Amino acid sequence: MTGQEFLEKLLQSYQSAFDITRPYEVEGERYDAYAAFNVTSAKYVLVKKAELWRANCFEHTFFSCRDRLEAEDLKRFRVQIDTFIEPELVRNKEACTAENHMYTYITAIFICENGLTQEAGKAVRDFKFFKNYRLGLRGYSEARVLVFDMENHKVSGNRAARELVKGYEKVF
Repeated sequence: MTGQEFLEKLLQSYQSAFDITRPYEVEGERYDAYAAFNVTSAKYVLVKKAELWRANCFEHTFFSCRDRLEAEDLKRFRVQIDTFIEPELVRNKEACTAENHMYTYITAIFICENGLTQEAGKAVRDFKFFKNYRLGLRGYSEARVLVFDMENHKVSGNRAARELVKGYEKVF
């Protein structure tokens, strides 16, 4: 199976819950697809006006098919998080997230035809982004990186993506 075929299968599985845009560009970097997800949970008593609590959860997923993943690709993604993704997509250009924000996951999925370099493998494992908003009262955002190595049939990711890696290892 080629990387492009695998991307199509992934997007089919995301299609039911995510809004997908193809292709998507972030500061000059082209991604094969972008998937956005949001869900609101609330608890109320008898009538909706008597709301006890509300929580909004989001995920922004960026898909990229590459010949080979380099450490530079991850550095560029980190810069994009700091300059565009977190301020624009997570906070909507505001100083803080909305009142009922619980969490936002920023996920990068790289599908690599010819694997990844050793430096890129280390960069994937060491990749970190975590930000609290108002000491956690307005939630948090966290970045997850997931890499599919089509050549060696392996799935890897950073610490935040370990549950994703476990799930996709069974499928992949």
